[in-house]
Amino acid sequence: MNIADLARVGDEELAGEPVGQASGAGARALMRSIMSEERGPVRRPRRRALRRTFVLGAVAAGLAAVLAVTLPVAGPATEYANAAVTLKTGDDFIDVAITDPEADSAAFTEAFKAVGLDAQVRKIPVASQYAGMLFGPATPGSFPPGTGVIVTKAGTCASVWCGTVSMPTGYKGRIVFGIGRPAAPGERYAVIAPPGVPEPVPDGLEVRGKSVGEIRAELARRGLKIEYVVMWMKADGTGRGYGVDAQYVKDDWTADRVMLIASDTVQLNVKAGPEVPRDSLPRSRPAPMPSPWWIENE
Repeated sequence: MNIADLARVGDEELAGEPVGQASGAGARALMRSIMSEERGPVRRPRRRALRRTFVLGAVAAGLAAVLAVTLPVAGPATEYANAAVTLKTGDDFIDVAITDPEADSAAFTEAFKAVGLDAQVRKIPVASQYAGMLFGPATPGSFPPGTGVIVTKAGTCASVWCGTVSMPTGYKGRIVFGIGRPAAPGERYAVIAPPGVPEPVPDGLEVRGKSVGEIRAELARRGLKIEYVVMWMKADGTGRGYGVDAQYVKDDWTADRVMLIASDTVQLNVKAGPEVPRDSLPRSRPAPMPSPWWIENE
């Protein structure tokens, strides 16, 4: 039915008529026009649903427009903290405080990423007293000439580790941090000790100046295995050496230094006897070493 074809009728012509009846000329014309229309299939109108869809769509579009206008483009944060670590950045440094060394590595990576660093964090096996310490960072990329990374541990710290990681402004290369975890029994340490920190030694053991035979007996009593490094020393106290099998190390030689390289193994540095020419001893075949801790396929 075309609405434009309907006869026009005023309200005054319909007033007072019983429902379903029409007596005025205009009313009768309107009734004839309605009754003469061909009836088609009945279709339920979807006007209400369409209107709701339109309203929701309009609201969503409006909200998107508001967000696009009012939200700024976020850059790297200057401060970030989560359960694992707290970071604060300056012009060329990042303050780092490790609060939970047991946290998943992803939590550390998330924090460094938030302050604009392409950093990966790995848990690496160390002596138990160095668990939670920061190692590295390793930087597989290259720095501008004369620049690099400097890590300084804070003198006093309420957390497990805190300090400053100084970096060139705007460095965008990849960085790999290590967080120490207690090594499993017999597992080799990925790093013997953090820079500037003494190497781990068997409790109460003093070796410098003592005979190799005496130290061997004490280490055997403690159930510790020994890997030997024989050193050829100069008069000024400097020297060099390499790994040597136990059979070539004499009991009357002098022990110089010992450090734990796993919970059940020590490395014992020994001064070669005066009768032994430099570099004349057969080199040992060291046990296969894992890749450096910052290498992906470690």
